[in-house]
Amino acid sequence: RLVRRRGACRLTLAMSSDEARAAETATGVSQDARFALELEFVMSLANPRYIHHLAKEKFLDDPSFVAYLDYLQYWREPAYARFLHYPHALYFLGQLQRPEFRKAMANPRAAEHVFSQQFFHWQRSRTEQLARASAEAGEGV
Repeated sequence: RLVRRRGACRLTLAMSSDEARAAETATGVSQDARFALELEFVMSLANPRYIHHLAKEKFLDDPSFVAYLDYLQYWREPAYARFLHYPHALYFLGQLQRPEFRKAMANPRAAEHVFSQQFFHWQRSRTEQLARASAEAGEGV
């Protein structure tokens, strides 16, 4: 059951208020702040150049960081995904589960290739949207 309060993070979905307070005390971070931090981090994963930075700095080689990325998979649930501004973040979050993708993103050429493909996807998508809108406007005349 999804218990949603403004800004609540995953940990508070089924927690009582006492459990939520205990979690906040243990981590030193409020559940609202944790939600905002995790949201910002997940959205940053939509940027292939940022993923390259993480790979270059060896974060993607750290088993605890990889486990954190696995934990963040809950952002794929519609109740959380609706807060994301950049849907590509979910695609890259999934790709980061693959060791070969994490390794490839350490290569600057691979990262730039992924960045270019993302740009071309957006460009093609926008062109198709404009063409559809133009065709619909022509039909309405």
